[in-house]
Amino acid sequence: MELNLRFGEGVEKYTRVNQVLDLSYDALPYYLKPCFLYLACFPEDHKIETERLYLMWMAEGFISNQDKGPNETLRDVAQRYLTELAMRCMVQLHEAEIYSPHDKFDSCGLHDLLHDLCSAKAEEEKFLKRIDASKYLTDILSPTETSLVVPPSVGNSISRLAISCDFKNVSSIDGLEEVEGLRSFMLLQKSFGTPYIGCKENTIDFKMSQYLRIFVADCSVFEGGTLPSKLGELIHLRYLSLRGSNVSELPKSVCSLPYLQTLDLQVSWKIVIRLPNMIWKMKRLKNLFLYPNIEVIGGDKLRLDGLLQLETLKYITSETCCIADIPKLISLQSLHVRVCDEDSMSFMLSNKNSQLRETHLWVESCDLSSEKDKVFLNDGLMSPSLVTLEMERCNMSGSFPYYKQGMCQNLVSLVLLHCKVKVDMEEFGKYPMLQVLSLEKIKITKTTTFLSNSFPQLKHLGLCGLHGLKKWEVEDRAMQKLTFLGISGCPNLEKVPDGLKSISTLRKMDITNMPREFMERVNEEDYGPYVKKNVCMEDIYEP
Repeated sequence: MELNLRFGEGVEKYTRVNQVLDLSYDALPYYLKPCFLYLACFPEDHKIETERLYLMWMAEGFISNQDKGPNETLRDVAQRYLTELAMRCMVQLHEAEIYSPHDKFDSCGLHDLLHDLCSAKAEEEKFLKRIDASKYLTDILSPTETSLVVPPSVGNSISRLAISCDFKNVSSIDGLEEVEGLRSFMLLQKSFGTPYIGCKENTIDFKMSQYLRIFVADCSVFEGGTLPSKLGELIHLRYLSLRGSNVSELPKSVCSLPYLQTLDLQVSWKIVIRLPNMIWKMKRLKNLFLYPNIEVIGGDKLRLDGLLQLETLKYITSETCCIADIPKLISLQSLHVRVCDEDSMSFMLSNKNSQLRETHLWVESCDLSSEKDKVFLNDGLMSPSLVTLEMERCNMSGSFPYYKQGMCQNLVSLVLLHCKVKVDMEEFGKYPMLQVLSLEKIKITKTTTFLSNSFPQLKHLGLCGLHGLKKWEVEDRAMQKLTFLGISGCPNLEKVPDGLKSISTLRKMDITNMPREFMERVNEEDYGPYVKKNVCMEDIYEP
């Protein structure tokens, strides 16, 4: 259809289509136009992470406080704006494979024609300029590494500049020294592991762009692994992202930026980033993204207790952060945390913060065998904010808590690995939102039956190393949304349930490390034309 529009007879450069799209843009309310034009900073066919987009819109000031309803945040308003753009067919929303109760869509994108319109309008209105680095590469240093020279036409005619490069490493960027008045500067890559962009001390003159609000340096390589010294002087900065970069130490000056809202320190996984223990002083910080591989300068744990406006805190661990500070974060709504000791576990499970919407909890090597800890675990499972729970090498001394009304009402993912606990899978079938269940090397009942209408949302089921499982039955209308089934190292399991044949959504089965007889039986069975079976006959289980 698109080829016909672009090149079909009687349509000169799809003029009529452009006219229709122009009308759609003109009909947008005033508050949606900058939100739409901002999408021009992303390359064509780019999968735009909605969470990140919301935070950028907020940092730019596109989201109005006046539009907030009762108990709403600016992020809620941003989500509403994006939904409205989608309803007007200006944006395509992509449903997450595994989604939380609070957000079904994790990314969005633009149709090619709308991306052309968005880019053209953004340049025409001097709103934003995106540069595809592949079109301006010069001074080839090697087959995979080049230099980018920004065209003089960029000049001072734009306030937002985005640069992307998806094919070759860019050792340096030249030509930005004279650009002034930038409001946003973004080095955007499609994903981690893509070619890097070199960023030198003088790549951009921060004195000439002192009102910069957004600085994004995805997959950037800074000289010596340090940020430009003048970056800490950008007092208007709202959004700083160093995703996938090589920055190895955060300067204290960044912690003194008075209006910074979002700090993304998810640097390259190869890097251990050193942090001054001053982040707690950033009173206006709303979103903090870390990786577990951080080191706090001075050896203490990272303080968090002063971040009273913090709404999002991702990927922290009890080994490097003060978990006891989390209940003090009165505005916190989304939390990703890994705990490795019983005290931190107790703090997390007993946290009664009513503002929390989503808690993603990973518990490792904790002893929860005492009666007190069992009570904490039961209470934690009753929390409506608990969205994902992974427990690894934990001792729960007995059975996993049996289901009762209200338990795990919003839990979408449950993973139990190498834990000393006995579980009854039928109990998990009562969790209303469970979409992922993975069980590995735990005690389990010999016989289990998935009752009709159980596991109403389950999509992924993984069973590994369950020596106790012998007989498994699936009744009609159980797991009606299952797309993936993995079975490995369950030597006593007699067969795959016949009830799987009635699940129309099933698309893939991975069967490994099982007795040959079991695998041959799976190969012979017909589970439908759309089911891809990966049965590794060479990988036979040996008792």
